[in-house]
Amino acid sequence: MPNDQDRHRPREQDRRGTRTPAPPRKTIEVLPSPEVLESYNYVVEGSAEKIIGMFEREQKHRHEWEARALRVHMISTLLGQVLGFLIAMAIFISACLIGIYGDKTLGATIWVFGMSIVVMSALVWAYAKTLGQRPLFGRPAMRTHFRPQKEKSEDAA
Repeated sequence: MPNDQDRHRPREQDRRGTRTPAPPRKTIEVLPSPEVLESYNYVVEGSAEKIIGMFEREQKHRHEWEARALRVHMISTLLGQVLGFLIAMAIFISACLIGIYGDKTLGATIWVFGMSIVVMSALVWAYAKTLGQRPLFGRPAMRTHFRPQKEKSEDAA
């Protein structure tokens, strides 16, 4: 089974320069086949319609939940950035005031530590962007790249 990294690699080209076709994707059927639905309907009249209605309600619920989760993620990300900026500005302003009206060495030390915190945060942010960070409370399919999957060896199978 191809992992998440294989899906993002460009497909190889053959000698003529044409791309080889992608392997077929494994699909998961959510709804039962029409034959199964018909057999349910045969046992209990109208049960197929109830089953389809159940799937429609579940789909609507999932879409609402995901929209809400993404909205919360967007707000928390923005709030974190604003509060981080305010904390950084408070550190730098206090370092300036201490340097001007107090001990210059202490002010310079606070300034250096403030800059190191800002640089470390920028490095963590850049690293998280390379991972394609998504909300951790999203669907499991959205966060599979955070959990590396062990490939099964052919000897164990």
